[in-house]
Amino acid sequence: MTLWFDVTDIRDWKYPYLTGIQRTIVSVLSELLRSRDDIRLFAFVRSERILQQVDVHSLPLVVQTCIRSSGGPNAGEAAAHGAGSIAAGAGSNSRPKVDLRRRLKKWIGNEATQALRDFRSSGKAVARILWRKIHSANPASSPRAAVAPLQISPASILFRPGDICLSLSATWGLPLYGEVIAANKIQGHAKCINLIYDLIPTLFPQWMPPGFSDVVTLWARQQMENADLILTISNFQKGEISRYMEAEKISPRSIEVVRLGDNPNFMASIAADKPLPLPRYIPDRKFVICVSSLDVRKNQSLLYQVWRRLAEGLGPDCPQLLLIGAQQLYVSDLLYQISRDRLVNKLVIHLDNVVDEELAWYYRNSEFTVYPSVYEGWGLPISESLSLGKYCIAGNMTSLPEAGGDLVDYFDPLDFVGCHKLVHRALTDPGYVKQREQLIRANYVPYNWAETASHVSEIVDRLAGQARQEKIQAVLVRD
Repeated sequence: MTLWFDVTDIRDWKYPYLTGIQRTIVSVLSELLRSRDDIRLFAFVRSERILQQVDVHSLPLVVQTCIRSSGGPNAGEAAAHGAGSIAAGAGSNSRPKVDLRRRLKKWIGNEATQALRDFRSSGKAVARILWRKIHSANPASSPRAAVAPLQISPASILFRPGDICLSLSATWGLPLYGEVIAANKIQGHAKCINLIYDLIPTLFPQWMPPGFSDVVTLWARQQMENADLILTISNFQKGEISRYMEAEKISPRSIEVVRLGDNPNFMASIAADKPLPLPRYIPDRKFVICVSSLDVRKNQSLLYQVWRRLAEGLGPDCPQLLLIGAQQLYVSDLLYQISRDRLVNKLVIHLDNVVDEELAWYYRNSEFTVYPSVYEGWGLPISESLSLGKYCIAGNMTSLPEAGGDLVDYFDPLDFVGCHKLVHRALTDPGYVKQREQLIRANYVPYNWAETASHVSEIVDRLAGQARQEKIQAVLVRD
């Protein structure tokens, strides 16, 4: 049996840091490379409509660096064993593009830069939908768009009988990706395990660029139908996926919850209490951090209003709020308001392109963390804060209470007064925050990526065992 790990999403990663799904992929991959000798990497090659084996050394430098730092010195060699090579540009650590983006923002301003980004994203999404409408018998907007496997030359089938395909990737918008996976699975007599983080684009199209919901919904349906077993990241999301599959009459599959690791790369630096390098932006007073991409559903607009009230009440004693994360869609108006609001424009600061070393400094020196999200698949900023011993104030909806348990103080993310009350208490009663942090350090047990990978590995072996039993049964019935 070979465990085929999908690296389509990270093969051509062009940024100098990993975010969200990509960090999850690399963290799990790193640990699997340490613990298994049957793992091989593959990627979907769009131009040829095939799956192709990938050498770990062809992955972007930022991915290789993370694998080495997380998976130990032999991780790279484990992946390279027996693996073919595909040209992916190992040095695609695109800091020059980041610098160019900063220059553009400085030249035309945040508002115009975001408008260009929105236009580009929307255009790509619409183009993908049009492509599917032209080339597929089931258009992306169809309520029933099952996977229609292609007939592929046997010579190009990557999987073999008994193999397991594991996908943790965000591979939506790739024409025929699902169909090629289905063909390899069926013709290769393999099994598939697919991770669906959440159904946010499907359930909440109002938070997405035009057309994006259709693209991701088609992908999610194909991932469900291709899967012999579905993984997700919280009990809340397990319920959401189950209800969706039942409503859409998708054949039931087993769904298992796999908890994500919450030990950030910089955890050892903070735990060792060693001096950390200063970040590029150094606050000039006490500060609170919200670590998350800036997004409508992340609800940073509530924090803006809370900080206005705090500034009015606390005056010069009001701390700064650092919004640490990449700017996403539909928040340019919020940033415009903040930047021109004389009451808080020096208090509420947005920081983009923050690397791990800087984030470690912000965590260590912050008063506490706050996370007002309305809807999440899990709530990694909460568990990450707790793993670092930091008090956290968070919204109480969806999966967030699963991430924080009883060690977090919660508020309704639509309740301004409730949020303000908790933040004000934390700022004016440092003894309370200290007490809560002592409770966190005494009771919170961080969940590391090795545990996540171990759980995934156990599921893989179990499914492989079931496949062997099915094969034996088929032989017995035939005889």
